[in-house]
Amino acid sequence: MTIFQAKGKITVANDKTNLIHRFDVPEGIKALKITYSYSPKTLDDREKAVAVISKCFEKYDERIITRPADYLPVKNLITLSVDCNGEYRGAAHRQDNEQVHIISEDKASPGFIKGRVDALEWDIMLNVHSISCDVDYQILVEGEEK
Repeated sequence: MTIFQAKGKITVANDKTNLIHRFDVPEGIKALKITYSYSPKTLDDREKAVAVISKCFEKYDERIITRPADYLPVKNLITLSVDCNGEYRGAAHRQDNEQVHIISEDKASPGFIKGRVDALEWDIMLNVHSISCDVDYQILVEGEEK
């Protein structure tokens, strides 16, 4: 059963922020399946990508600068973490822009804590590590009934 769905756009103005999505889990759920994706993974405009890299070089010692194009592609990175009623249930700080995670009493995906799926308020936090262009995202939370 679908418990929660969200989709949206993250812009460069959201870089280095966290976006929280809250939802309630109903009674009688034994497992959550979280499907998460975002696109595009890379900034495909070469000129803009080189400009992004060049700007980053300004923050560091110039002796490390070679050619900005040597650092292509520029990747967007948005990871997710999950809380239940304010209690940490895990995180998926992975590079993949398409992910599926399970949380249940018997098992959990790597990075998540297995345990009861309580009928409480849950949060999915999108951790916006690096955004170089507009990115569309989708979250789907499905519940497996007892």
